[in-house]
This record gives sequence, C-alpha cells and structure tokens, in this order.
Amino acid sequence: MNALRTCSLTVAVMVLPMLLLAEQKPKTLAEAKAAFTKADKALNEAWAAAKKTLEESEFAALQIKQRDWVKYRDDQARGANRDNGDPETKQTAAYFETAAELTSSRADWLRGRVTNEDESLTGLWIDSFGATLQIVEEKERLLFVVEVVRGPTFHTGSIAGVAAWNAPLGWFSDKGRENDKTEVSNLAFVSRGNVLEIIGANTTHYHGARAYFDGEYCKAGKLDEKTKAEVMKAAEEGAVQDR
Repeated sequence: MNALRTCSLTVAVMVLPMLLLAEQKPKTLAEAKAAFTKADKALNEAWAAAKKTLEESEFAALQIKQRDWVKYRDDQARGANRDNGDPETKQTAAYFETAAELTSSRADWLRGRVTNEDESLTGLWIDSFGATLQIVEEKERLLFVVEVVRGPTFHTGSIAGVAAWNAPLGWFSDKGRENDKTEVSNLAFVSRGNVLEIIGANTTHYHGARAYFDGEYCKAGKLDEKTKAEVMKAAEEGAVQDR
C-alpha cells in the first residue's frame, strides 16, 4: 500500500468524520443531538427533492440503497461508542456526533444525485460510505485521486492516476507503473446521469483488507485552482501526495 498518504482537509471532512471528532473538542450530548437533528433535516429535504425529481423506478431503487446506508450509518455511530469504551447500544454524544457527520455527507450525496450544476466531471465526488473522488476532466482524460476509509476499524486506501475517457466510459490501468508489481490493477469509470460508478479489479495493492474503491459517487462540490493542480500532479505521478 505504498500509495497511501494523508487526506487533505477538504476530503477528510467528508471521509474521516470519526477520526476528526477525536481531534476536536467533544460536543455535549445536547449539542451532538442538535447537530444530528440539523443534519437529519437537511437529509430529509434532499430526499424530498430526489423523490420529486427522479423517475419512479430510479427512486424505488434508491430507497433500497438508502436502507443499506442507514444500517451503515448506525453501525458507524455505534462504533464510535466502542472506541470510547461505551456500550454500543448507548446513544452518547459520540454516537450522535458521528451520525450527524455521516448524515450531512449523505445529504450532500443526494443533492449531487439530483443535480450537477455545471455538468462537468471536474469536482469533488463522494459515495457517502467513506470514499471521496477528486477529478479534473480533460479531453479524453480523467485525472483522479480516490481516497477511502471503510468500516469500523478504518481500513484505508488511496490511488491516483490518469484514466482514458470516452464518455460515458473511463478506463485506468497501472500496468508498468511498478516494475516489481506483477498483477495489473484497473478501475472502470461509468457515468450514468449524475452518478459516476467506479468498478475496480485487483486493487488490493492500494488499500487495506476491508477497503475498496467501488461505489456510486455523486458530485458534492467544486475544486479550487490549488486543489486542481494538486490532483493533476498526483494523477500524473501516480501517487497521492501529502497535502
């Protein structure tokens, strides 16, 4: 996993909520509950917009996936209790604070699921399950950085590179990148409306046992010029740099 590096703050706010919480002044139970209530309201508003905008079949499929996400969020929130030495069944400040961060991220994902304002792939994308994707789109190329933190034990991974792009499909191969790496790793990028799906093959070289890059990513924000330059540099060099 020689490509692993520290995530930038912009990415970490979305990908590493529980790790960030450990570095911040803990909220009181009342403050954490209030933060969760606010995030849950934003999620409900995003959900209503999705129901109004998406085709009936699309929304039905999204409802199934939403149930999986709720289970993921609750598992992660209970994990925050475990890390603090509290019973996983107890609804503590850490529980609600983690749930609030993840719920806010899901609301961002849902808003991106409904609307991509500039219709460009350039931007910050998230899958709301612990992964971010930063892209700079050029003619016939996607310069990208993917960073993930998966599961209650925080298995991490990162990969950067340049994918050939022929909309709606992109293809990345690390063949020849490292002389001593015998197994080729690939990523496929599939654009379906406002969703960019990543499908990986033989990617374990770049991530922990329970981490993975596969997912349905939606655009959650723009990249400033500095970040674009960092993404392009990392993509061309094939390594995620400390930022």
